[in-house]
Amino acid sequence: MGNHFNLKSLTFYAVAITSVVTLFSVVTAYGEANLKAAQKIDGRYQIPAQDLPGCLKSDQLVLLVQQSGIYLTGSLLAADTIETLGKRATERPSMTGNWENQRLTLQGEASYLPKCQGTVKVQGTIAEQTLTGTLSLSSAPGDIPFTAQYEASQPKAAEH
Repeated sequence: MGNHFNLKSLTFYAVAITSVVTLFSVVTAYGEANLKAAQKIDGRYQIPAQDLPGCLKSDQLVLLVQQSGIYLTGSLLAADTIETLGKRATERPSMTGNWENQRLTLQGEASYLPKCQGTVKVQGTIAEQTLTGTLSLSSAPGDIPFTAQYEASQPKAAEH
């Protein structure tokens, strides 16, 4: 058997392994210092009944938000329809948007608001489980300010 370990091969492999380990360490340090996951904001937000204009007629509303990183989907429903339409609205959200720089934006059809036609847009910021923002309906002039509270989902009662 000949000499399998010559100096050129050992030097090449040592340099290659050292380079990979160094590069991995640099990328890991950068990622830990600079890359952060988006804040978790998905869930239900209860918008209290206010003097809401037009088709909303002071109904209490629920904003359902689903999140995948910075991308959002959601639906706006009247609170009294959450039991009947909630599952369908979760499976087929009527709005899309994003979560960037601590700002939420959702826009789409008002398909789960039975008295409303057209499009709806929700914009706002979330701090300490409170969504403060504006709601715009294509069928009503102007932006409607609101403050919504995060609603923890209720665990299903165990059936006996």
